[in-house]
Amino acid sequence: MVRKVVVVTGSASGMGLATATSLASSGAHLALWDINSSKLKEIAKSFKAQYSGKILAQTVDVSDRSAVKAALIEAQHHLGPINAIANFAGTGGHQLGVEPIWETSNEEFEFITNLNIRGLFNILGEALTPGFLGELQSIVHIASMFGTRGYKNGAVFAASKHAAVGMVKSAALEVGSRGIRVNCILPGPIDTPMFHQVRENAGLSSSASDTPIPRPGQPEEVASIAVFLLGDQSSYVTGAVWNVDGGANA
Repeated sequence: MVRKVVVVTGSASGMGLATATSLASSGAHLALWDINSSKLKEIAKSFKAQYSGKILAQTVDVSDRSAVKAALIEAQHHLGPINAIANFAGTGGHQLGVEPIWETSNEEFEFITNLNIRGLFNILGEALTPGFLGELQSIVHIASMFGTRGYKNGAVFAASKHAAVGMVKSAALEVGSRGIRVNCILPGPIDTPMFHQVRENAGLSSSASDTPIPRPGQPEEVASIAVFLLGDQSSYVTGAVWNVDGGANA
């Protein structure tokens, strides 16, 4: 990924940060997006001190389409033509894993779907517009293992991830002839702040997992797959769904 220009959303923590770190260490130029501007500035400062690539920190709410477009324009202005996008922006909501569907409010539904569905829609809708990002080669979206299965007490979250999988596959069909690949990763229980919150909500330990590989995954284990899908080594892979879940969906 040397000298490739990559946008990484949700890059202030967890899997997004791990992917941004891997990309930066390989010599990529990065546009770091998140809504946590203070944390983002700290990360950008650290990256600039450690790595050779250009780094741009951008406070972006991906649920705002005009903000997405403006940020892409700014990123290209400062870094050069965008080659790839890794979308880690998302939410589990406020009561993930403990709230049955009949207790889920309209406000919670809107909160989850606005970021998990509309956010992806906005990124794909702007980035894939013909002639806008003329050197774009790859988009990788991070969904969830619940993008292909149900989730007890997490119906809206699961629905939003099913929608994301469908959107990724559809986009891949639409832009493959233009040389753009669109793929999706379905992480399982990964050692991130969201994972710990879900386990705490359910009164469960965060150190164990009921997956065939009996431990939570590390953000770096997702990042390695994301970087592969963003780069040229995966040049014949599109519309694919990659399980990184310790065997949870086996």
